Amino acid sequence: MLFSVEKSVFGCFPGMKIVCVAARGVGEAVNGEAVSRLLAEGWKTAGEAAAAHGNPQSHPYVLPWVEHMKEAGAPRKKFPSSIEALLKRAGKGGEPFRIQPAVDFYNAVSLSCLVPAGGFDIDQLENGLELRFSRDGDRFQALDSDTEEAIPAGEISYADGDIIVTRHFVWKQSKHALINPVTRNIVFVSEIPGELPEETTGIVAGKITDGLRECFGVEAAAQIVDEDNSSVEIA
Repeated sequence: MLFSVEKSVFGCFPGMKIVCVAARGVGEAVNGEAVSRLLAEGWKTAGEAAAAHGNPQSHPYVLPWVEHMKEAGAPRKKFPSSIEALLKRAGKGGEPFRIQPAVDFYNAVSLSCLVPAGGFDIDQLENGLELRFSRDGDRFQALDSDTEEAIPAGEISYADGDIIVTRHFVWKQSKHALINPVTRNIVFVSEIPGELPEETTGIVAGKITDGLRECFGVEAAAQIVDEDNSSVEIA
């Protein structure tokens, strides 16, 4: 089973790299305190970053998402990226929100590195994971909906066959391949625009693999997807 990126996506995000980590045996946190610590540290980092730049969309790590997604037909006011939404939430202060250990973990990575990060249940994927432009006939079921809907062609999307896993790249996730309490095998992804410092990719990869070891007792290797290496094996 592969994770692959359609070449045309790199036309909208030149120089982008995607960190991909396929991890098996991820269940409840072996070290729940470590997950909480990483989440608290990330929440603090993101909150300070939001305050320093006045508004999330002006942060230099968020601005590329604003610009590139607008070019792709998804203006930020209607389709804010996940990292913008997290920065905005952290900027309001208070305690970090919690969902479940694996989701809290990838949110901690996102908050601490100021890049999008997410994960999908490998065992729910039927055809593999592909980042591509949506096509006629694709379908999507939102988290707050009991029914599927057809979506227009031309949206940058994560997809499993004709099932859309996320709309507008890092905007909204579907119920399909959603991490749940019984999920054990997860593919983690983190998208890094070409405008970010070159060392960001290695920092994010290390954050995920080291965190999996510390929090879940899982050893996993990071793979990097880019325009020259547009597919990797995940299962």
